[in-house]
Amino acid sequence: MARSALVIATILLLGAPALAETSPPPAMDEAVETARFTGLVAKADRERTAGRLPEAAMAYAEAFKIKEDPIVGGRLGALLVELRNPVQAADLLLDAIERGRGPEVSPEERHAWLTAYDVAISQVCRVEVTVSEPHSRVTLDGLPKNRDGHTGFILFVPPGEHELRATLKGFEDAVIDFKATKGGTLRYTLALRPLPSFAPIDPPERLLRRRQIDPATNVEEPPEDEPPEREPIRGGVVGDEKKSGSRGSINAGPVVLFGVATWAPAVGAVVGGSLQVHEYASLGLEARAAWLTSGIEGLQIDAMTAGGIVSACGHYRWFFGCALGHMGMIRVAFSRESYEPVSVVDVKPGGGGRIGAKVRLTPSLSLQAATEVLALSSGVKVFVGNTVVSSQPPVMIGVGVGAGWEF
Repeated sequence: MARSALVIATILLLGAPALAETSPPPAMDEAVETARFTGLVAKADRERTAGRLPEAAMAYAEAFKIKEDPIVGGRLGALLVELRNPVQAADLLLDAIERGRGPEVSPEERHAWLTAYDVAISQVCRVEVTVSEPHSRVTLDGLPKNRDGHTGFILFVPPGEHELRATLKGFEDAVIDFKATKGGTLRYTLALRPLPSFAPIDPPERLLRRRQIDPATNVEEPPEDEPPEREPIRGGVVGDEKKSGSRGSINAGPVVLFGVATWAPAVGAVVGGSLQVHEYASLGLEARAAWLTSGIEGLQIDAMTAGGIVSACGHYRWFFGCALGHMGMIRVAFSRESYEPVSVVDVKPGGGGRIGAKVRLTPSLSLQAATEVLALSSGVKVFVGNTVVSSQPPVMIGVGVGAGWEF
């Protein structure tokens, strides 16, 4: 792993400008450059054949810096897949598949590129970008992309939250915030809108013009011809704003509880709903029930719990934490086959906390998993005659998974 990290760092350094140089080096003779390129490729081929993949990748990267040859790029991309760097590998392999031709490329090598490309794109997200204005400066998370200024290009990005931004003099910025998923494909258009233009004011009029003062506040008002401050376009098209406001969801799934009159697991189900009042906060209400999978201490004594939970949660990326309020009951029932039939129900209010993770599969469908701890108002003791069979402290622990539908 350390060697792989060293290779990736070396490749990034080879692809970046040499900051330590105060002036560009003198132009090298074309024949010398060609010989150096050929030597590096031959060295990389030998290292690859010998199984020294990090050394081969570094030699290919240095050769690719001299000449962006698609065949060299394809061989480098295939090695980067093996070294677990799919983001750089996908771009190199796509270029090799599209442009790598000639007798130097055997059918077996092209098949290896295609196989490596399939592996790489299963680990990254393909983003197809269209820009309304040519020669715009496009950045991904602040890093420049599309240096040639094309109006259409493809990016490969790791899973997670990202920002695309296009800027051009005389236009408002176009910004898109998006979430990339493994193996996904997204398409976005960055539409830049021209800044409004105004007729110049003659210098004498500018000197004589006075701002009006609001008599109620004694504050200067802006002149009528001064444009209001405008936000950059978010969403990629003119007039489209970033979605905000509350969102509701309905979720359900299985749950396992420990502490229902014993530490043995009780299995059940939960169904509930929540309201996303803010990007980082939500309120929820759910109902659930669970039954012991075996008798208490191996005896014919059953127990179950049912109740409701109200939650207030904070969210950050995929993770969330909640404060919980619980109102429910625990019921203990003695089997008529071994005991005099008795059923005892005890109401158990309480409170606690929950932590978990939530992943959106689509804009509407999500999956989540969470664990929680509840402190109840009192514990549970189970007697058979004068013998205490079980003495459970006032604690209940739960683990659950579920699917949700957001609207």
